[in-house]
Amino acid sequence: MFAILRSVMDRQVRVLSRDWRVHRLPADVSERGPWQIVGSGDEKRLKLHYRRALDRDGYCVVNAKSSLFDQRLH
Repeated sequence: MFAILRSVMDRQVRVLSRDWRVHRLPADVSERGPWQIVGSGDEKRLKLHYRRALDRDGYCVVNAKSSLFDQRLH
């Protein structure tokens, strides 16, 4: 499972983060917030490059309209 966070400053910016580790995001990602938890999802439903980023870094930044991104994950 992973958390979906949305930037309050720019609603098209999302972060996928494992284990709800919002406080462990790197400084350059954290400062794009504040972040609001808007949902969660199963990693099996993610595209391969998002899953790889979660495996490698524990998070993934996504810039997309919510209709393109969130619809399949909830």
